[in-house]
Amino acid sequence: MKTTNQLGFSDELLARRRKSSQMAAKLIKIDKLIDWQPIYQKLSVIDQTSKTKGGRPRKPVSWMVKAVFLQSLFNLSNPQLEDQLIDRLSFQRFVGINLDHDIPDFTTFWRFKEAIIQHGLGDIIFDQITGQLEQRGMMLKRGTVVDATIINSVNRPLKKERRQELSEKPSSQIDTDAHSTKKGKRYYFGYKGHIGVDVGTKLIRKQRFTPAHRNDQKPLDELISYDEMSLWGDKAYYLESYKEASRKDGWFYGVLNKPKKGQKLSKKQKRKNKQYSSVRAQVENPFAWMKTTAGLVAMQAKNIARNAFTFANNCACWNVTRALWILSKHKPFGGLVCR
Repeated sequence: MKTTNQLGFSDELLARRRKSSQMAAKLIKIDKLIDWQPIYQKLSVIDQTSKTKGGRPRKPVSWMVKAVFLQSLFNLSNPQLEDQLIDRLSFQRFVGINLDHDIPDFTTFWRFKEAIIQHGLGDIIFDQITGQLEQRGMMLKRGTVVDATIINSVNRPLKKERRQELSEKPSSQIDTDAHSTKKGKRYYFGYKGHIGVDVGTKLIRKQRFTPAHRNDQKPLDELISYDEMSLWGDKAYYLESYKEASRKDGWFYGVLNKPKKGQKLSKKQKRKNKQYSSVRAQVENPFAWMKTTAGLVAMQAKNIARNAFTFANNCACWNVTRALWILSKHKPFGGLVCR
């Protein structure tokens, strides 16, 4: 079986068509924006195919990386991903599968993702794509907006007794990593996706994934890049120690003021909060995109590692989508030139 990306005779005939779909045009732009080779190299370590032992070889890493990217970009299950690759020529071209290649079955995608997670490489696609966008001058570094969103688990909440039973006799069909939290008057069971967004571009620079009961402030250090000029967030992130440190280091502290116990905010603090909110609101755009366009309304997997991998890839897809929009509206942008 061929594993190269060279076009066959049938592919060349189809390539001569003058018209192409908007989907195909978008995928071509993504392919030009991102250098996939470093990602292939990082993930090639999971390919343990041995020529001496024989057996069926793995599919090319390049196919699998791009297929997994498409899966997150279009909110596809493993069977749906296989189906779309069979049906869509634009998907085949993006992945590098020619007409004389066999399409990988959905279990192949599942095993590939499991291998990534088992090797502790779940953030590689996000880190590599985000790093490339930064190297090409797309991060303004004026400031970072931090926030978290609750993403429900498809599992039902677990009672304390049931959780104890499962700790002794685990079940692969029940998510014991998800936890409950209360927001307003409602309870939620699932996880939190945390992001640090570049002010002005709305690109995600950092991301973390935790159970829903984790305090928003816990991953705060991991959401800051420490080369920005300001920090923004809602009152859940307010910390006097951070405020003092920002003044010392020359940062602007734009986290919403939080009233002290038994006190109300002053008029000045309320006015500042209103001003800060207009900047802080930028973080809502990537979350809205994930939950609508990307369809990330519930975590389907039964453990935190698999769900964290899904969230990281959604963050990567947002960054690519957002970068394309920036380039279309602001050319040239910070000296950025696509390959």
